Amino acid sequence: MIIYLIFIVVGGLLLAGALLDLKGRLAFVKGSERAVGTVVRLAESTDTEGTFYAPVFDIPTSLDEIITYRHATAASSPEWEIGETAVFIFEPGKPDTLRFLSYWTIFWWPLCLVGVAVDLLVIGGGYFLLYGYFGH
Repeated sequence: MIIYLIFIVVGGLLLAGALLDLKGRLAFVKGSERAVGTVVRLAESTDTEGTFYAPVFDIPTSLDEIITYRHATAASSPEWEIGETAVFIFEPGKPDTLRFLSYWTIFWWPLCLVGVAVDLLVIGGGYFLLYGYFGH
């Protein structure tokens, strides 16, 4: 029985953490500057498994600056072409906060936390509901 209490407590904490994180991410999206970046080159890297390509973007800001961003993910065949564009967001004056503007990029962590939290709450809560229903 104690394990189900732990499931409920941990699930509740994870859910609270996910909601707090979501609130912060929504504030980030609302207050961020949006800019369209253009792929200017494909960075090549080679290791024992072959050659990999990562897009490098030039992103103009509202202050007439250019942020150069190399995507962290590389692929064995180029997934981007020079000249392609993507939308980015970042806090004004803080280029280190740069992110792709996409649903999954922004909200992946709170979604994962909610998924685990709901599972734990359903398992723990379900035990106590069934225990109360069938009684002992």
